[in-house]
Amino acid sequence: MKTLKLLSVLCITALFIACDSDDDTTSVGTIDLEATSITFTIVKDDDFTGTATITGTVTNIGDANFNSGNGQQAVRLYQRSLGAPAPGELVDTVSFTNIDAGETLTIRYSRPWNSSSPAEGEFPPDYRIVIDYDPDIFIDGNDQNNDSDLTNNDLTVSGSGINDLFRN
Repeated sequence: MKTLKLLSVLCITALFIACDSDDDTTSVGTIDLEATSITFTIVKDDDFTGTATITGTVTNIGDANFNSGNGQQAVRLYQRSLGAPAPGELVDTVSFTNIDAGETLTIRYSRPWNSSSPAEGEFPPDYRIVIDYDPDIFIDGNDQNNDSDLTNNDLTVSGSGINDLFRN
């Protein structure tokens, strides 16, 4: 009888050893979408006027791919003139579903610019990119669309950089 009990204990011990609870095979790594940069380019008509292009960049700085459904997330670009209420005027939106680790997504907006005018030259607008998620994205059952750091999903840059391009 002692042999049977010992054999039972050994079988149960072997079963527990075989079940490695520390190995989470469902882990997807770290997904971190970041509002990385806002840059400006211009095409001059003359010394003070031309077309300014504002380009926002979002990067998956994590080590895992972001995979989601349609309509659950978007990148938005805002233009906010001095004194206007936040967040400003929405000038473009780019919806997306997948961004692989290390991959970037860009959003662009072009507009006429006059660096000698008060509205652009003296008091240029700010430009802001925001990564927006559906409010229920963290409870949708998909771990591949959970951004690990929401503090880097928003970036604002002054449009004064556009005026600098006209001066150089």
